[in-house]
Amino acid sequence: MSVKCPDCDGDNIKDEGDGIMSCKNCDLIFDAGPQWIKYSPENKSSKTPEFQPEQTLTSKTILKWQENTRSGNLASKSILLASEEIERIANEIRVTNSIKESALEIFSSSSKAGIVRGRSSSKVAAAAVYTACRMANVPRTLDEISERTHLNRNELSRLHKLISRKLKLKIYTTTTSNFLPRFAHKLAISGDVEKEAEKIITAVEKSNYRQGISPAALLGAALYIACKNNKFRRSQLEIAKAVGTSEVTLRNRAKEILSIINPE
Repeated sequence: MSVKCPDCDGDNIKDEGDGIMSCKNCDLIFDAGPQWIKYSPENKSSKTPEFQPEQTLTSKTILKWQENTRSGNLASKSILLASEEIERIANEIRVTNSIKESALEIFSSSSKAGIVRGRSSSKVAAAAVYTACRMANVPRTLDEISERTHLNRNELSRLHKLISRKLKLKIYTTTTSNFLPRFAHKLAISGDVEKEAEKIITAVEKSNYRQGISPAALLGAALYIACKNNKFRRSQLEIAKAVGTSEVTLRNRAKEILSIINPE
C-alpha cells in the first residue's frame, strides 16, 4: 500500500524517519506512524491491538507546525532538527513538556523572522529553550544550557536577546536568588544556610561587583560562604559541581565577595 499525502493526495512522499513523512509536492509534514499498516491474514488476531501514541516532542508537535512548514517559512529538515535538539536539551535540564512546546513555537517564530537564516538550527533551538524558560519564569542558567550545547554562554545570551527583541517577547527579570532554592535543595542545605546565602547574594547584587559575574559563580560562592559561617559541611567540590562551576572559580569569587560584605 503506497503512502499518499493527506493534504494534496500526492504520492511523491519522502520518509524522514521515525514515522515522519514529508510531501515533496506541498511540503506538508505528517506522522505516518500508525496510519500505514500492512494487513496480513496470516497475522490477524481476534483483538485489534491498541495504539499508544509516542509521548515525545517530535511526534506530538510536528503536526502542530505543519502549516508553518507548508507556508515555506520553516524547512522540514530544520523543524525536525530543532525539535530533536529541543527535546534533548529540555530532557537534560528537566523541564516540562509545556517548555518544550513553547521552545518549538519560539523557534518557529524565529524562523519566520529570519533569525535562523545563516545560523545553526541547533544553536537557535538551544536559545529557544532558554528563552522559553525565561518566559515561564523557570530558573535555568545560561551555563546549564550552554554546557549541553555547542554555544558558550555569551553566544547563547546574545541569541536569546536577539530572539526576545525581534519577537517582542515578555521576559521575566530574574535574579540569582530565584535559582537559590533549587540548588539549596540539590545540596540538601538547611534553611538557615539558604537564608544567609540569599542575604549574601542580595548584598552582592546591590554592589557594582555584580556586573560580569555569572549566576552560577555567585550562587556557588554565596552557598560556600554561608555553609562555612554556619559550620555546615559541604565541600568546594560538592558545591561547584552542583551549580556548574569550577572549584577555582568558586574560591576566587568567594574571596572577592567576602571583601565586599566584610570590608576592612
